[in-house]
Amino acid sequence: MKIKKLGNDTKIKQCVISLGIGRKIFVDCLKRLEESLRRVRFSGDFLYWSDELPPGSPTHFEAPFGFKPFCFLEAAKLGYEEILWIDSACVAIRPLEPIFKILEQKGYCLFANNYGQMMGQWCSDEVLRINNITREEALKIPEVPCSVIGLNLQNALASKFLQMWHQKAADGITFRGIRDKIDDWEDYYDIAWNKSGRVSKDPRVRGHRHDQSAAGIIAHELHMRPFADGLGDIHYKGTAIDRNTIILHHREFGEKITPLNDIYLKVFVMMPFIERPLDLIRAFLKSIRNKLKGLCTH
Repeated sequence: MKIKKLGNDTKIKQCVISLGIGRKIFVDCLKRLEESLRRVRFSGDFLYWSDELPPGSPTHFEAPFGFKPFCFLEAAKLGYEEILWIDSACVAIRPLEPIFKILEQKGYCLFANNYGQMMGQWCSDEVLRINNITREEALKIPEVPCSVIGLNLQNALASKFLQMWHQKAADGITFRGIRDKIDDWEDYYDIAWNKSGRVSKDPRVRGHRHDQSAAGIIAHELHMRPFADGLGDIHYKGTAIDRNTIILHHREFGEKITPLNDIYLKVFVMMPFIERPLDLIRAFLKSIRNKLKGLCTH
């Protein structure tokens, strides 16, 4: 673990945590995330893992993304109280103060799902069974995005969430989705995307989302409903990236990352002043064409 102090307060209790190991692109994403934190003048500390998993963490095949609660616990051991996990593929595009204000006032920050999906679409039959949740119930439970999640460990409810998340990462099934071992990357993706009905024969089930499936189950049990705005996804057109967007999920699909300046250019110039006006013009022209077609048929 490495610690970067981005502000001048040596006793700061706020931190951002992240992890990126195994491939150079993951480490490059961590560097880009750090750069974005500096750009938005985050004054807390940045804790990150770029070489190895935190102590006690399961491997990715043992519990995919199971390292997240272990990273929270390591930050807690160092005395941090308000802890914000941000996936390495994300970048900050606006100051983080509103998120930490939520942590101070409410104790936790679970972001609302921008894709309109429910936990029941992304949870295996086995995991629902051991948690005594029916598929119909699960399809009414909001999915909890875990690309960004904040906990104030001075808050009893947030501490309970972390304790339960940690337990489920180590229980040998909830994060993994199945009791059997994951054999290889092909098997992992079969589980993640429910290929050939790997985790459920129910056609409504699209896969198992590991850390998110577990977080959704726990949040439901503790009555912690996702509520926060401010998390956007550059690749998802269904929800606009607007003035409320604070953190942007920017997954990379090659071996090179998109430079931060290019992301900012797209978000603050191209999208609002070029792409969206063009979309409006296209929509207007399409409506005119449809009206003309209607006139021609009468």
